Amino acid sequence: MLIDRDAELSRVAVALRRAQAGRGAFVLVSGPLGIGKSALLDEIGERGARLDATVLRAGAAPMERDFPLGVIRQLLEPALRRAPEDAVARWTAGDAHDALSALSDDAFGADAARPADDGDETTLHSLTTLFENVARDQPLLILVDDLHWTDVATLRWLQHLVKRVESAPILLACTVRDGCVLSGRAPVRELVTRATHTLRPQPLHLRASRAMVRVSSPEPADEEFVAACHAAAGGNPAFLASIVEESAARGLRPLAQNAGALAALRPASLRQRLLQCLEAQSPRVLRLARALAVLGDDTDVELLGSLSALDAAGRDDSLRVLTRLGLVSSDDQARFVHPVVRDAALEGMSTADRTATHARAAELLHQAGRPVEQVADQLMAINAPQDAWARQVLRAASESALHRGEAEASARYLRCALLDSFPHGSDRGRLLVDLATAERSFAPLAAVRHMSQAIPLLDSAADRADAMTRLAPIVLASSLLPVHDSLRQVADELGDERQLRGRERELALRLEARLRHTCTSNPVQLSDSVVRLKMLGPDPAMDTPAERELLAMLLASATCANALPAAEVGELCERILKREPAYLSHVHTAMPMVVASMVAADSTQTLGPWLEAAREEAARGGNRVEQALIRSEQALTSLAHGRLNEARPFATEAFELAGTEHDGVGVVAAVSLALVAIQSRDVSLAQQLLGGRYRATNESYLWALLTILGGTLALTKGDPRTALDHFYDAGHRMEQYSWRNPALLPWASHAAVVHYHLGEHERAAALSQQEVELAQLWGAPSALGRALTAQGRVTDGLPGVAMLRDAVDVLEGATNHFELSRALLALGDRLGVDSPEGEAALRRSHTLSVASGATRVADQAASRLGSTVLNSPVPVRGRLTPAELKVAKLAAGGLSNQAIADDFGISCRAVEKHLTNCYRKLSITGRSVLASALQDLGSESG
Repeated sequence: MLIDRDAELSRVAVALRRAQAGRGAFVLVSGPLGIGKSALLDEIGERGARLDATVLRAGAAPMERDFPLGVIRQLLEPALRRAPEDAVARWTAGDAHDALSALSDDAFGADAARPADDGDETTLHSLTTLFENVARDQPLLILVDDLHWTDVATLRWLQHLVKRVESAPILLACTVRDGCVLSGRAPVRELVTRATHTLRPQPLHLRASRAMVRVSSPEPADEEFVAACHAAAGGNPAFLASIVEESAARGLRPLAQNAGALAALRPASLRQRLLQCLEAQSPRVLRLARALAVLGDDTDVELLGSLSALDAAGRDDSLRVLTRLGLVSSDDQARFVHPVVRDAALEGMSTADRTATHARAAELLHQAGRPVEQVADQLMAINAPQDAWARQVLRAASESALHRGEAEASARYLRCALLDSFPHGSDRGRLLVDLATAERSFAPLAAVRHMSQAIPLLDSAADRADAMTRLAPIVLASSLLPVHDSLRQVADELGDERQLRGRERELALRLEARLRHTCTSNPVQLSDSVVRLKMLGPDPAMDTPAERELLAMLLASATCANALPAAEVGELCERILKREPAYLSHVHTAMPMVVASMVAADSTQTLGPWLEAAREEAARGGNRVEQALIRSEQALTSLAHGRLNEARPFATEAFELAGTEHDGVGVVAAVSLALVAIQSRDVSLAQQLLGGRYRATNESYLWALLTILGGTLALTKGDPRTALDHFYDAGHRMEQYSWRNPALLPWASHAAVVHYHLGEHERAAALSQQEVELAQLWGAPSALGRALTAQGRVTDGLPGVAMLRDAVDVLEGATNHFELSRALLALGDRLGVDSPEGEAALRRSHTLSVASGATRVADQAASRLGSTVLNSPVPVRGRLTPAELKVAKLAAGGLSNQAIADDFGISCRAVEKHLTNCYRKLSITGRSVLASALQDLGSESG
């Protein structure tokens, strides 16, 4: 089916009618490669056949250009073989008698005489007469495809025929390719000027491409897919057909999600056709095409001329030829119409030619002062040993790419530079360090491997220390290589930090931070880190990045060991955070330990904006590792605020970015997702995480979390004993490492609740008391409130109610609305919906859990309340203390928290706590309804 060619076919119809009337015509179809000339010629033949015309067709080919009268032989042979003897006799009568003698005896039988002169006037007249005789029986349609490749003798005959065609019922239709060097031959040019109708098919419109794609596809094509096909083909039918065929061969269904993959397709059949077209051009056109392929699209035309060794006139003329051929775009930039054209141009070059051209291109780009990465791209394409200058350029290009945030491009330059570096020199060591620095942003395990290879090659202890400290502690700790031994060896070589100054002291402190991180699962080393922290005193130094890194690691150790109060840990972390810029590069330091400690300590007020600033930088120029770790940190921060609806997408994105590698990054991402799964009791998420394989020794905290997750999954299956086994396994692992902070892993409260439901109340009470004591030692409201909630749930009677009320009071002072909603649910569940306090607790639990995305808690609260109570107006009841009433009235009157605090001489935190108690007692959600609630309270009191 011919699409979008109505105008051309209208003119063809006119020419056919002329031929039927005995007034023939010469129709010329011209245009660039692939525009549909042959398809249009086929349609002309089909329309002629429907009009009972005799159709003779031939296709010229490059290999037959030296075969005289070869095209005429193609035209006549089938007709003469099919025709009856009397018809052949009529056709060859009179002046046409000598026509057969001009043709090959191999084609028409041994009786014919061999041609004496393929191009003399007598022969041409005889051949023309033969075709005129054929036309006397019925109108004749002569089709010649690719006229530019036709042999000279046939071209001379066509010139002879055209002079007589208008007085005979003959329609001659030929195609010729624009821009082809053979189209410029004098016989072709002369023949083209004699055309009575010239057709120039234009690129397809989008609607035509749509029709063509949908006809070729076995299923309906999405509009986005069609638009992408059209854009990739540029409206060229041959390109479009090849792209659609290639996409089908690769299993790409014509769906919107596959549209982006079309630009990368390089159809092999199209490439071979383009290669044939290019090799048929003049040497200078071919040189320019190959130069453009080497330099790339949109290159400077001056450089293009220099690389192809052409002056300005030759360069411009060659570009015009390529444009007319349809291989280069017609705008002002030197650009191939499709990447497959570039592939074809390069494919025709020998390895030696390609190497020499890339080397010359690199030299020209360097001399022209072009960006170093453009020079390096040429050097990377050379498959031959290169010199020191090339390595220098590649290294500079790597630095430029890394500065721009393109770590993978940076690594590619360095890998190329390494190919020709001396295998045992310090220069290779420095290249390996740079490579590891790039790889840390997308391939941390490879970074550790290359850093380990670099260490023995470096000249000094300071250089080795600098190399080791470029990698994040979490990455070093996750490697199976003997990283700890390497860190210890380099630290010993560098010396005691107390005896060092300047850069060496900074390196020693950063090495110590990494050494201590690799030992957090060692209880002796963990205790030593706590001692080291206390030796720093109440006001530890944190002026330099290295001092902050070490302090961050020591505070993380104290957090794990529950060795310092949360308030003290949080205050020191806040001070670190204020001094540390919110850069994405913080993930390659010990700063993630600060984030974890602040989350555990409920000290996250300033953490959210700091992380968001880092995330924005990562979005502009970060790679997989930076984005995954920052999203994990944001997930942990959201969990600290009880916002499960924020935490889950953050953790999911981090997990997807991290991939399946157990490289520290994947571990941190899995930790954040596991915490989300534990708190939300999401079965599908739990099953996804438990399907992974993690090393218990190197990923102890994650292993413990997944063990807890396995226990919660066992509970959903009605298997409490298996759940208890999981909870105890996790607890024993943490105790083995001396990790005693319930803010990190509240295993005892999980086990206590299961024991209680199994009727083992004493064991439940002991475990819950153990967790409460540890939480009190730590002092963070979220951890303590969670422990008190569990203790209240396993304690019967009024003591249990009192514990649950204490849990609510403690959590009112925290920012974790999820834990508060759980405590309120437990309190309301214990008091019952018939109790005003119980109903108020359940209502508030429902409100908070809905807002935080805790659907499981929200569903439980709604179930306890029932639809009637849940949908009824909120009753106003509760007894406020005098202080709470004064604060409430001032807040209802429009005063800010700070103004109220100044009026009473108390802190803003105290005002917030008073207001939170008011909201709870009045069963309201916030300040906006406080005034009306106070009025209702007065009415009830009256």
